[in-house]
Amino acid sequence: MRIVAHLSDLHFGRTDAAVVDGLIADLARHKPDLAIISGDLTQRARASQFTEARAFLARLPCPAVIVPGNHDLAPIYRPLSRLLAPRARFRRHLAGHDVWPIWTDEEIVAIGLDSTRPFRWTSGKLRTRHLDHIQRVVTASNGAACRIAFLHHPHTHAFGHSFEALVRRDIDLILTGHVHHAHVGLITGPDNATSILIQATTACSTRLRADANGYGLIHIDMPHIDVALQGWSGEAFHPIGRFRFEKRPDGWAELTI
Repeated sequence: MRIVAHLSDLHFGRTDAAVVDGLIADLARHKPDLAIISGDLTQRARASQFTEARAFLARLPCPAVIVPGNHDLAPIYRPLSRLLAPRARFRRHLAGHDVWPIWTDEEIVAIGLDSTRPFRWTSGKLRTRHLDHIQRVVTASNGAACRIAFLHHPHTHAFGHSFEALVRRDIDLILTGHVHHAHVGLITGPDNATSILIQATTACSTRLRADANGYGLIHIDMPHIDVALQGWSGEAFHPIGRFRFEKRPDGWAELTI
């Protein structure tokens, strides 16, 4: 079994220190094997904010793989940097973290996709090269492993039917963020194939919308996946929702808990 912590939209530069400390404490308690962070580690891609993000990554009790979000690119008010080197600060300050990361072991294959678009501020897009990359990694992977794709932008902000294209490429889990709203459910692709879609709210920033701070704990024991949503109570993180899925010959199905 593997435990994956799914975090998103940290927004260092606009964080609550108590929530950050509570998040680290909760992760230490649950001891995940891997943390997946689906973008927006910073608020405005400033050097000081990347320094805070790097310090947070060093405090995690497990390895982490990350992709950039739209807030991690060179600010739109610096058009030359945005045009010529939009991810330069991300690469420099988070050295060792590729914008196309891959994590593999005997039980999981996690594939990061950079869905940011330098010429747009908020929207994202998956391109043919992303899907080709997914196909290459999936083809070379252990067929029994859980296949995870993670990116910043959710289904409503993706281009066309890109998420259906991920389903068609035998992705089991799709992890996203961006809109600061938690959601867990199934997404259906061609021929009624299914993947599990998990969208995270903001893990530790003060930029709250409909949901409080939170993150997901994903227990993977194929052919079963359990998802526990953790929410901030004001003093600590605690479970606020649970979901259970089973992979059957005709695809993923949600089970009643």
